[in-house]
Amino acid sequence: MVKQKLITKRKSLKISQENMAFYMGITQSQYCRRENGISKISKAEWYKLAEILKTTLFEIYESEDDIYNNSKIDSLFNDALNRQLLEVKTMTKHIQKLEIENKSLKEEVSQLQTEILLSKTK
Repeated sequence: MVKQKLITKRKSLKISQENMAFYMGITQSQYCRRENGISKISKAEWYKLAEILKTTLFEIYESEDDIYNNSKIDSLFNDALNRQLLEVKTMTKHIQKLEIENKSLKEEVSQLQTEILLSKTK
């Protein structure tokens, strides 16, 4: 089954099949077969396509057999959501670590300023 949503999105961004293939790490003919439904698009490739096109799976995903398969779509979206939640948790931990480091550095700067002022008054 032709992946019309994928084709429409790619064309709206003026990205050629050649460029998509390059970003995917496959040949142009391999990419063309995926768009035309001749070759199956793996779950990992759907994620990569969404990333390249800077969009969501919902905007480009079409099932392989032209049958609306809720469980497969739900699985893809849940996996994507879980990946995003993990990224948010990781970023939150980094932010917290940076906030602690920032506070420590501010205290150190304040202490150094105080020492400089005291040394000037002597």
